[in-house]
Order: sequence, then C-alpha cells, then structure tokens
Amino acid sequence: MSEEQQPSILQQFAAKRAEWAAEQPSLGAELKAMAREAVKDVRQTLNESYFGQGEHAPEMGTPLNPTPYETTQDREASHGSFQDLLQNYSARGRGAEEQNKEMDR
Repeated sequence: MSEEQQPSILQQFAAKRAEWAAEQPSLGAELKAMAREAVKDVRQTLNESYFGQGEHAPEMGTPLNPTPYETTQDREASHGSFQDLLQNYSARGRGAEEQNKEMDR
C-alpha cells in the first residue's frame, strides 16, 4: 500500500510564504518610492518655512497615493464591477427621461 505523504506544517508554511512573497512588489522599488517621498517631505518643510506655502500635490503611484487605476481595481474587487454601477445609474436616468416625456404628453 502506498500512502500519500502529507506535507508537514513547516513545508506548508514555507510554500505559503513563497506564494505570498511572489505577490509582493520588489524591495528596491519600494525603497526608491520611500526615498522620493522623504525628499518631497523635506522640500515641503523648506517651502513652508521659507516661502509660507506648501508644494503641489504628491505624485500618483507613490506610497499612500494610489493611481486612479489602482483605486478602480480596488473598487471592483470589493463592490462588484464599477462599470455595472455606472450602467445602473445610466438605466435609472433613461427611465426618468421616459417618465418625463410621458408626463409632457
């Protein structure tokens, strides 16, 4: 009789960690983004202290400032398709237009 060997807990943990690590962004890219943000913070502080006003808005895609695409993907992942939501609003608008036309007659 041949028994199928179940992977040990340690092997399961290692496999799950490898799967998780493959999904993470590269460390170099994260460090570069954090360095850009640090430079921007220093520039912001200097602008406020010397000129009395801050700098412009931060660059999209940096840490804590997602791009519009990332925001839309998050919205679709948590609440269904954003396109479906827009289509529902569009259908409601068409229904109201038809009711107004019937009332005018």
